[in-house]
Amino acid sequence: MATRALPVGLLLLTLLMDGQGLHQTAFYVLVLAVVAAVAGALAAFGDLVELPGTAPGVTAARMETLCCALGVILVLVAAAARARAGGALPALAASGTAGALLVLGPVTLVSTLRTAAPLLRRAQAR
Repeated sequence: MATRALPVGLLLLTLLMDGQGLHQTAFYVLVLAVVAAVAGALAAFGDLVELPGTAPGVTAARMETLCCALGVILVLVAAAARARAGGALPALAASGTAGALLVLGPVTLVSTLRTAAPLLRRAQAR
């Protein structure tokens, strides 16, 4: 769960730094977000591989893995566009960051809810 939440936090921090005009620092945070997004996508893929082929959550795990992979691509595009621009904020970098946040945010929320649901059921049963 934390491996999927970290890229979202770093992307939000990147947007916050861009709003403050700290574009070079935002670039470094975005590079960290690339690494975190790859780790989250690998964790999602690992969860998918561990499921048996007939398990009820296979389709959801496939979609989660696909969305994480798309998020990695968007974060990578945003970081590459920023690296080429130097200290400015290109439109492609801002769009890639926002797109990655729109893809990875709901995936993180759904993953968190799916992880927390059994814990809440056990707590209510006591």
